[in-house]
Amino acid sequence: MQTLLQFFTISKKHKLQFFNRYLKNWNKTGLTVLTLFLYNTSISQTILDTTNVKMNKEVKGVLLDFDSNTPLPYANIVLLHKNTGTITNEKGEFKFNITALHKNDTLSFQYIGYDSKNIPITQLDTVSIVYLKENTYNLNEIFVFTNDLNAESIVRKVLKKKESNYKRNFNKSRTFIRKRFISDINNIHFDYKKSSFPELNEEMIKKIERKIPKHSVSFTDFLGDLYFSNSNVDSLHLKVDPIKMVSLKDKNLADVEQLESLFENLLKNTEEKEYWKIKSGILGGKIDYSEDTNKAKNDSLKLLNEREFKTKYYRNAINYSLKYSSFNNKKDWDFLYHTGKYEYTLVGGTVINGEDVYVIDFTPKKGGKFEGRVYIAIKSFALIRADYEYGQGKTGTNINLFGIGYTKNVFNGSISFEKKNDLYQLKYCSKKVGIRMKVDRNISLIKKRKRFLLDKKLDEVKVRLNLSSSEEYSFEILVLDQKEISNKQFKDFKQKEFVKLIYVDQFDDQLWNGYSIIEPTKQMREYKKQ
Repeated sequence: MQTLLQFFTISKKHKLQFFNRYLKNWNKTGLTVLTLFLYNTSISQTILDTTNVKMNKEVKGVLLDFDSNTPLPYANIVLLHKNTGTITNEKGEFKFNITALHKNDTLSFQYIGYDSKNIPITQLDTVSIVYLKENTYNLNEIFVFTNDLNAESIVRKVLKKKESNYKRNFNKSRTFIRKRFISDINNIHFDYKKSSFPELNEEMIKKIERKIPKHSVSFTDFLGDLYFSNSNVDSLHLKVDPIKMVSLKDKNLADVEQLESLFENLLKNTEEKEYWKIKSGILGGKIDYSEDTNKAKNDSLKLLNEREFKTKYYRNAINYSLKYSSFNNKKDWDFLYHTGKYEYTLVGGTVINGEDVYVIDFTPKKGGKFEGRVYIAIKSFALIRADYEYGQGKTGTNINLFGIGYTKNVFNGSISFEKKNDLYQLKYCSKKVGIRMKVDRNISLIKKRKRFLLDKKLDEVKVRLNLSSSEEYSFEILVLDQKEISNKQFKDFKQKEFVKLIYVDQFDDQLWNGYSIIEPTKQMREYKKQ
């Protein structure tokens, strides 16, 4: 008994010495008991070390719907009483570093339309599954509706109230943005027909076929402050102040640049009144090429090699992505603009940040494309959240004509707003688009000279192109914090000319230590540049 008491009170180092000293003298039963004891002691010590901030620890897991067992994407995970948190990714996965936390700290898991769950960090395993229960109530028990107020009429009011609900003041937003692009060429074949260019002979055409990347992945993670202006006088309504930017671009730049230089040399060898045209049957168009465009491209490559590029280019890309949250694109928001194409069901109500909200499901009728769920504020008719995708068997643009096939076969959209000072401000949004392409046509690259009546053909290379490919593009925008600023503060901020990039071969958690970002998916985390 005394020996066991000594064992409880000694340090880890002395426990090992104790174990080694008595190991040979223990029978099999005694060894088993001691082994189990050491294992339990180790676990207890690990928990103590975590809660007392002695080890670098993190909890990982997935957030699921209690009834359907499906992931809850883009849910908020907040450290209570402290201004920090994270968000689940598109698969409901999360990760939270608890190294600097106290044993009494609590994480709150929050998802619109669901009951929140608060869990002390001591109750979270290294890998945890957290379930939330949907929270909807019967509206008829609380409200008396008029006959003309139904689910479809509620949805129609979103656009009517858009200007008053989403008007943007001058503000500064700390924002995380992730963009991803995946390209797969399933089949590509050039059937050589003819060429008057010595550089583009049959051997070179086959080399081009081999060198074109068959699979490529790229992603860019951006963290920075976005400055917004609502003034009609300002020429710029968005300025960008980057904090960190990490990028993986998976393609063989040497091979691709070699092929690009071949075509550049051809295009550069163009005299006055000469021009280039690409043609496929009756379809065709001129190639816009000049020394200025070539210089701009070379400058872009130079900046790429120096691991920086002009901030204004990325600002324009951010601006383009943010347009999704404005509801202006009628194709993306078809269920708001063309309500007659959809069947709407008033599921019930819920409370979001103290505000009563309609919960409405919708499915496509003839002509409709999307299915999903929206949350609309009862008093203001603001759309607070939407999650939707193509309905079963539905696609976007679908062309199959003259040997060209183009189908937009994937669309996933998600968006959420927070109410501040009677206005609704973007909290996050995500959009994923997938495209399938097929080409089976003769393609010609032609050099011509302008003449009075009929332009003269000087040179031509002609191939039969057989191509099938798929692409997927997505972006995610998470607003971490925002505050109002004055017109003067907006004008006084000077955007840097260049933004620096950190290029990586694989996702690296160390680069984002101390920052709040969207948890990368397992596929993205494990992918390594080839």
